[in-house]
Amino acid sequence: MTEDGSPQRLSFEPKLFANVAQKKAIPIAELYKQLKKLSKELNGLEQETVDTQSLDSVTRQLLAPSLLRHKESGVVAYVACCIADILRLYAPEAPYSDDEIKAVFNVFIDQLQMLGDSNSQFFPLREYLLTSLATVRTPALVAMLPDGEEIISRFFTSLFGVVNSNQPHNIQMQILDILQQLLEEPKTVPQDVIDVILLQFTKRRQADNPATHQLASDLANATADILQKYIYQYFNDVIVSAAQQRAGQRQQEAEGQRGRGGASDSLDDLKSAHYLILELNKSAPGTLLNVVPQLEEELGVDDVDIRVLATGVLGEMFAEKGFTLAKRYESTWKTWKGRRADSSPVVRVQWIEHAVSLYQHQPQLSRELNEFVVEKLCDVDDKVRQAACHSLGLLEMAAPVQAAIGESVVTALGDRCKDRKPAVRSEAIIALATIYSQVFEELEQGAAAAQAKWGSIPSTIFMLRYINDPDIDSKVESILTGAILNFAKIKDDRSRCQRLLVVFESLTAKARSGFFSYMRRQQDVIRLTDVFLALCEKQGDGMAADQGAEQQLRLLAAKIAACFPDKAKVETALMQLAGLHDAEVYGGLRQTMDPRNDIKAVRKHQKSSLKRLSSLAPSLLDTTAPLWKCVGLTTINRALVPFLIEHVSRGGKFVAAAEVLITYITGVFPEMVRSSSAELFDVAALQAADAVAVEERLALMVKFAKAVPRSVPRSSGLEDRLAAFVRSGSLRQAKYAAYLVTQMDGAQSLCAALTGDAVDGLDNRHAELRAPSFAALSRFAQYAPQAFSTYADRVSRFLVQSVLLAGDAAGGDEWVAREALGDAGVAKVYAVKILAAWLLGLERQALTRDGVQLVLGTLRQLVRNGGAMQDGASACERQHLLLTAAACMLKLAAAGAHFEKALNTVDVLSLGLVVQSPCYEVRAAFLLGKLVPALVAQRIHVRYLPAVFLVAYEPEAAVRENVRHAVALRLAPLRPTPGSPSVVEECICRLLFVLANHPDWDDAQMLATVELFAPYIEFYIACVCLAQNVSLLFGYAGELKAYRCKGPGDSAVTRRLWVLSELAQYLLREKSLAANWPVNVYPGRLTLPADIFEPLGEAEKSAVPRTPFLDPEFVSRRAKAPAAAKRA
Repeated sequence: MTEDGSPQRLSFEPKLFANVAQKKAIPIAELYKQLKKLSKELNGLEQETVDTQSLDSVTRQLLAPSLLRHKESGVVAYVACCIADILRLYAPEAPYSDDEIKAVFNVFIDQLQMLGDSNSQFFPLREYLLTSLATVRTPALVAMLPDGEEIISRFFTSLFGVVNSNQPHNIQMQILDILQQLLEEPKTVPQDVIDVILLQFTKRRQADNPATHQLASDLANATADILQKYIYQYFNDVIVSAAQQRAGQRQQEAEGQRGRGGASDSLDDLKSAHYLILELNKSAPGTLLNVVPQLEEELGVDDVDIRVLATGVLGEMFAEKGFTLAKRYESTWKTWKGRRADSSPVVRVQWIEHAVSLYQHQPQLSRELNEFVVEKLCDVDDKVRQAACHSLGLLEMAAPVQAAIGESVVTALGDRCKDRKPAVRSEAIIALATIYSQVFEELEQGAAAAQAKWGSIPSTIFMLRYINDPDIDSKVESILTGAILNFAKIKDDRSRCQRLLVVFESLTAKARSGFFSYMRRQQDVIRLTDVFLALCEKQGDGMAADQGAEQQLRLLAAKIAACFPDKAKVETALMQLAGLHDAEVYGGLRQTMDPRNDIKAVRKHQKSSLKRLSSLAPSLLDTTAPLWKCVGLTTINRALVPFLIEHVSRGGKFVAAAEVLITYITGVFPEMVRSSSAELFDVAALQAADAVAVEERLALMVKFAKAVPRSVPRSSGLEDRLAAFVRSGSLRQAKYAAYLVTQMDGAQSLCAALTGDAVDGLDNRHAELRAPSFAALSRFAQYAPQAFSTYADRVSRFLVQSVLLAGDAAGGDEWVAREALGDAGVAKVYAVKILAAWLLGLERQALTRDGVQLVLGTLRQLVRNGGAMQDGASACERQHLLLTAAACMLKLAAAGAHFEKALNTVDVLSLGLVVQSPCYEVRAAFLLGKLVPALVAQRIHVRYLPAVFLVAYEPEAAVRENVRHAVALRLAPLRPTPGSPSVVEECICRLLFVLANHPDWDDAQMLATVELFAPYIEFYIACVCLAQNVSLLFGYAGELKAYRCKGPGDSAVTRRLWVLSELAQYLLREKSLAANWPVNVYPGRLTLPADIFEPLGEAEKSAVPRTPFLDPEFVSRRAKAPAAAKRA
């Protein structure tokens, strides 16, 4: 309104044309002037107060083609702004026809397309035009046009084309406002518009212009209720069309026709459509209201590829929106969970990958999936199991993720470490180790929940050693210093030691054995590699390579390669490595396994030598790198020793673990401890009030002294302290101190003095000090023989007559530990040890016949009489004396050929019967603690081997399983010479000899006796017999009928031997039939042990083999017995 209340009128009457026909505009300068003035006045007019009649002339003039299509873009910009103001002033009606509105909006769009050029002098006009259209809602006019779809489509295409990240935010918001109006006003939305909107969600568009993606997201969220049906229809058309195309393609293939890529094209379309669904779910989930049920339907279609896509898309959608989406679409969530049991493993793989990812993204939702994840970890298809393990290994173990994963999942993942498929095993081991590395901080802090769930991971991994698979072993070694110990990321040795102790402390007893077994495996490879490198260096020094050296190199390469997964490839690579003759490579590898180097030096030599190898023979790098990693002393290292000793000295939580580790290191790699010997032999540590701590430190010193003889440093303080322990310490203190004194250089006089003191006090020694004194004497007898020899005869007579034959009984009838026997009982045990130690300490030429007979006679009497030397001894005392005497006989057997020769066949048979002692502790300690280790280490003759198979009736299953394990893995590979039968294969003859001499054999009840003895042979067959050696064993058993036994009562024993020969042949044949093994005639020549067998004479040799000795009734009963009864 004007001041007098009358309507506002347009006062300016522009002269825009040079003629009345309006076909030619006035000169450009004047035209700009006129349009600028007109635009300014129109901008000042208000819609509510304007007199629209005053606008009629201008309204019509502005539509002139000479203005709308003027060659100057600035003129058109001014015209567009003026028309926009006219439409504002005339609103809600427009002063133009439908065709004129189309023309006007095309001009608008042309101007808006130039919004991208912000440097143009006319940019403010176009910005004004945009603002006007957005504010007045002018685009609503397009929706009223009968055929306005083209204009709407142009708006979307053009405005999305001009948006960029550099534009002011208000411009983008105004564009959003216009596009929203164009979606809200029309009754229908053109398909081209939907296509343009969805185009902005493609991966390429997001990368090229993130601003258009943001604009599309904002628009879709603002108009979700409008777009829902169109987006649903879009995806439905794409998915149905692609599905129909794929179905037609499959039908053509079924009919034998060759398609033209239709199936692959349609699959690409499907993938693109499902990708868009994911992007919409991230940015505008409200538009997918009808699409989610559509995806649920896809989960049940026959097409596997479609099910895979739907499973993956829904999995990501649940990960994105989680609990909300699952609750909103409960049916879809339930159906998706059901895809875990899909008939296709590809779908199950897709499912488990996304199910595990929910631990990361939606922990509150994933808790109900624990049961299903365990199910897929045990899936019948290895690819599903592998995917489950791999997915778990990718998780980032934040606190919510740790809480969401159930203990059952951790257990199942641990079980997959023993999977029959290498790929699954590898992924499971890596996953467990990766998880452990991430949760280690909580474990180190002692969090109870973390300990319960994750604390068993190291034990699970180290228990894999019992599988004895090179592939598993190599993988465990790889992750040991990686994710488990993580030494590469820990910079100081104290922290490395702390981590090692935390890991080791968490291990179960069996897992600790597995850990040390891996360390022993490393030691074995180091030993072989050291010899291998020595041969390589010898050839590199110019020495002529003879055939023997070449064969030895190949043999060593084969042994080393057997420790790694691809044996043949590694063996070839090692031979090529031997041919390099490069001192830098060899030296670097040798330094890598040098126990004198710290972790930093080991890694330095690893890197430098591998770099050198890479330059010389790149093809060898990948194959031989595992060897460098295997022999590299980074898990157990010299740099950790001082801190382990520190833990032992100061006590605390990890003192026990530190003691075990430092004891192991001292025994296996004493060079690592040598540099820390000052800390180890610190006298102050022996003055602690805690007697147990002092004993443990002394035991550690002894371990080191045994590994490095004559290595105990001599000092007056240490001598005095050790002497005090010998004279008045506890049993363990006296024993350890006495040994340490013998290992001091120049301490002979001290040894003599201490030995003399102990001997002088034999008769008047107080009862509570006799056992410690005897323990010390046992050390002096063996390790200071010169000091002991002066008193040897006196001591030996005293021990036999006054101690072992003494009538005082110690202990009761129940087994107790040695320390609980009392002084008299312990003294008797050490009396036996002193006698044996006396012989072991003397050199062969210093031995006397009387001395040897005295000791052996005493040991024989104890072993054959069950530990008794006189009447009245308690059962417990006899058991300890039996065990001690048997162990001492084994020590003598291992000490040299002269002692082995002194032990006769009866001694061997008597020792074998110790394995069947009525006392479990005696049986187990002798068999597993003494006999089996000595056999495995090849310290004793194979004639002692049959005793291990006498455990057939052992009531403790664990003992039998330990024997099976030792025979199969440790003893079976042992062969006297390459290519000859193994020691356990040859053992069948000695076993049958032992059984023929067994005291349970009753000739009067032959049938019962055969049935009683059959399980011994069956146990042997179960441990040793394979398809490859059954013919050999059958040959050995049959060959026995051409021999007789040597020794007393050989006639009766020989007949028993022939019965056992036929029994063994029968049981071997029975086993072969059950296993479907062929039994052929063994082609080689068989030789029986000459110490217990001699060939038959010619007459007997022809008659005995044809004579049956096995009771036919046994065969008859055996044939009728069910298989289960035979196994029992």
